[in-house]
Amino acid sequence: MLLNIADIYHTGFVVPDLDAARRDLTAVFGVTWTDVEQHEIPVTTPEGPVTANLRFAYSQGGSPRLELLEPVPGTIWEAPSVSFGPGGAHHVGVWAEDFAATSAKLEADGFPRVLTSDDGSGQAFRFAYHRLPSGPLIEIVDAARKAELEAWFEGADYPAPRSENGATDDR
Repeated sequence: MLLNIADIYHTGFVVPDLDAARRDLTAVFGVTWTDVEQHEIPVTTPEGPVTANLRFAYSQGGSPRLELLEPVPGTIWEAPSVSFGPGGAHHVGVWAEDFAATSAKLEADGFPRVLTSDDGSGQAFRFAYHRLPSGPLIEIVDAARKAELEAWFEGADYPAPRSENGATDDR
């Protein structure tokens, strides 16, 4: 077993209209939302580095959470996963205690990394998406960020993550 199902904390959806999706899901589930965040995030894809202009929000009120993202051309966030159909779930987010080792193990076991935050090393950093052979995407997120992200989910300011050298950066 590479990941523990108990560590799943969100399901992500790529939606054409973030505000409309938040309204619809609030009407159905009664959830509240974080503020919408918009950040330019350097990421690495199999084709090389890309700067993604990412706009997203998370549901509040505890797990499981919903993450809504608007499409980002040229990335895995371009459209919903074909395996789930239009408007279907895009990915499942999981905390990873030993993040770098977990990403490397997923790759070694045949689950290729298709996107990660780019710190210039070419290695998995902060978050990484891996594709299962059947199509679904798994996003692993460094559990070292859990406390600050959980605080943001419930109303704190969006955390400015620190790079390996201690400098702050987006996402």
